[in-house]
Amino acid sequence: MNYMLQTVLSRKYKITAVGDVFQGMQQLKTNDAVELVVVDVDFNSEESWAFIQHIKSSWIYNRPVVVLTSDKTLAASRKATECGVDYFFQKPFSPVDLIKTIDALLYAPSIYSASL
Repeated sequence: MNYMLQTVLSRKYKITAVGDVFQGMQQLKTNDAVELVVVDVDFNSEESWAFIQHIKSSWIYNRPVVVLTSDKTLAASRKATECGVDYFFQKPFSPVDLIKTIDALLYAPSIYSASL
């Protein structure tokens, strides 16, 4: 999945691919350029969901999160909602839709900036 994401997204975004959630957390701690997190929860599911919950509940590390999964159950969708996931893609998905979603999450006008 990392290879596919890098191939599809690297033309438009700077990608930092990691092999597990521990490396992902290290990137959030040390790389201020990380603006959005994409997590494939199919492998190391429990660690992935814990990582997402940590990101979404932290004011320091909070970033938009996009989840990729092959789990088509209602439980997976509920888990994503509970964790505060910004967008949830079930595999297979359209790379074009992924790019549109990332653009919307990164470049949509913020409700906070509109009130300043």
